[in-house]
Amino acid sequence: MKKRLLIRGIVQGVGFRPFVYRIAKRLRLRGYVRNLGNSVEVLAIGDVERFIASLKKELPPLAEIHAIEELPPCDEDYDDFVVLESSQEGGGGSVIPPDVAICEACLKEMFDPGDRRYLYPFTVCTDCGPRFAIIEALPYDRRNTTMRDFPMCGACAREYANPEDRRFHAEPVACPACGPEYELYRGKSRVEAADAIREAAKLLDEGYIVAIMGLGGTHLAAKVTEDEPVERLRRASRRPEKPFAIMARDIEAARLFAHISEAEERLLLSAQRPIVLLRKREDSPLSSLVAPGLGNVGIMLPYTGVHHLLFHHSREPAFIMTSANVPGEPMAITREEVLSLGYQDYSLVHNRRIKNRVDDSVARVVAGRTAFLRRSRGYVPLPVEVGLKFEGTVLALGAEENVAGCVLAQGRAFLTQHIGDAKKLSTLQFLEEACRTMMEFNRVSRVDCVVHDLHPGFSTTELARELASRYGCSAMGVQHHHAHASALLAESGEDELVVIAMDGFGYGSDGRAWGGEVLYCSGGGFSREAHLEYIPAPGGDMATRRPLRLLAGMLYPSYRGEELLRLLRALGMDEREAEVVVKQLEHGFNIVETSSAGRFLDAAAALLGVCTERTYEGEPAIKLEAFAMRGTPALELPVKIKERGGCGVLETRPMFLSALEYLRDGEPGENIAASLETALARGIAQLAVHAAERRGADRVGITGGVAYNEAIVRTVKKVLGGEGIETVQHRLVPPGDGGIALGQCYVAAEQLE
Repeated sequence: MKKRLLIRGIVQGVGFRPFVYRIAKRLRLRGYVRNLGNSVEVLAIGDVERFIASLKKELPPLAEIHAIEELPPCDEDYDDFVVLESSQEGGGGSVIPPDVAICEACLKEMFDPGDRRYLYPFTVCTDCGPRFAIIEALPYDRRNTTMRDFPMCGACAREYANPEDRRFHAEPVACPACGPEYELYRGKSRVEAADAIREAAKLLDEGYIVAIMGLGGTHLAAKVTEDEPVERLRRASRRPEKPFAIMARDIEAARLFAHISEAEERLLLSAQRPIVLLRKREDSPLSSLVAPGLGNVGIMLPYTGVHHLLFHHSREPAFIMTSANVPGEPMAITREEVLSLGYQDYSLVHNRRIKNRVDDSVARVVAGRTAFLRRSRGYVPLPVEVGLKFEGTVLALGAEENVAGCVLAQGRAFLTQHIGDAKKLSTLQFLEEACRTMMEFNRVSRVDCVVHDLHPGFSTTELARELASRYGCSAMGVQHHHAHASALLAESGEDELVVIAMDGFGYGSDGRAWGGEVLYCSGGGFSREAHLEYIPAPGGDMATRRPLRLLAGMLYPSYRGEELLRLLRALGMDEREAEVVVKQLEHGFNIVETSSAGRFLDAAAALLGVCTERTYEGEPAIKLEAFAMRGTPALELPVKIKERGGCGVLETRPMFLSALEYLRDGEPGENIAASLETALARGIAQLAVHAAERRGADRVGITGGVAYNEAIVRTVKKVLGGEGIETVQHRLVPPGDGGIALGQCYVAAEQLE
């Protein structure tokens, strides 16, 4: 039998061609295998059916076959099975693999004194190492990656050319004789060191801050067991409270700092090596300044050779590993950018160009399910299969904070890596560049629609209009929470769904600030079934930075005038600000009304003295969750629901008035915090139950930034489960704003279809 096949899937840069070669040789087939665009072409002469079955059964660890298509026959004949040079023609539909952690085989070589790659930090093979970070064009061959700057030595070239070798066409293959290398700098002056990595480890042990250039970006590293280096890093990087992620030496070291479940351990040890948010151990050696006021700490394990070598030369169980960037701007990826940061005492930099900047992924296990806070390294550029009939192309830009873009093409959604907050020009340019890269990788040359958030003032909204003009297509605005909910529909495969969408802020279709919503979504449209009651936020954006203002709005008008002034002063607001806030509430001046669940949690944090000034996004709610974990949700708080204009409304003011009375009676704040979270969850879940009954639904989704809160999600699931309703959670994209672009694509595709 003779067949010419086109194989699509994750078949580039994962050892797929040598795998095909070995199977074909074992089965004594004749023909060839070659890269074809971003797929693989095979001519198989012999027992083709057995060959295909073996391909599907024996895949390499990083490979996936999405489709095998039969191509028109050809007249060529071969005496043997060979690996041909790659072709630029044809193809399409395959996936570039993400960057993954160094494998055990390479680690074994790296620490073998007799191996030629002994202590070489760039040791990789076809089963591990950089992919997305270094690729410049398709097909995925060395000449199309930043490794083309490093001509292979004879020994590496022989490995690369041998189909029987595990480094056959491993594009980043290198060794000390021909590959990239590290250098150590103090300021902009090179430090003469026999071993730059060993010296950097010594400096970290001594308490210095070291910038470490890695796979897809740069980290700022410091000790975690002493306060002084952490305090200096906070001052230098202007991050007074924002938690730092840490990298532990190994899983045993990670257990010194946090409690780790089986599911969390699997995430930590996976080839993707994300940062995993874990519950802190109270008896750990972790400096209290690493994640101040929080119950969790983000931990990851080493994923590159340089990480393993740093720990090999160090005495420390862990280091801080936080992204090295100017606040609000993209992470540094060039030697010049790193040396110009100014936050560090020393810099450990390499000379391999980073083409695609890619931050660490961040995940958390919430109510038994993995939830991404940031989907980036290790997962991008893998697509989300959405299964829509729409055959066009949609480009979506997300919202404004925690942005990731998305390209919908051929029924699959390709989210970009984590971009960040698109308020600065450099970050907006990074977003545009990342979207363009996704389009190029998927051979997208035309766009049918560019989608943006409904908020007219977002920079991404303006960029979307510019891109729509450039591509000669329409621009479409999608309501923020509709996009959250639709991302859940896209990845779950549901045609219609009642969805709880809770977060800090989204521009509502009525022009007001939404954030605690129950929506019914179907066919690219939605209806607002219920929401939290609107609460005045004195000062608008100022209230998000000063949560006591939100509390004042929550307590008004039950407390007003002098009584409200005394209360605000007692809770820590200075007299001048308190007077301004009270006047704003009484005269309705500079007031934004919001139904936000995030603002509910911020007000609770202010009431209990947990956080009265926000220094990073989500800080009051995150600290409230940690505080509430120490309490018991046993207090009775009123959960009142009313109907207004055909929409269910959960009254939140009575909860706070009751909570204030408990506080005055001496009830521990931890119990009040836990009870407020539980009351909010019960109330929004009851609204969802009523909506599901009206719509005849037996499944309800939960999404938005509040879907990271373990206690709230568990309570929602318990209430829904008691009514026989299944809860749908995210699996593939972040519940927060990092997943919004997927929902935007889904809505646009449904409406255009």
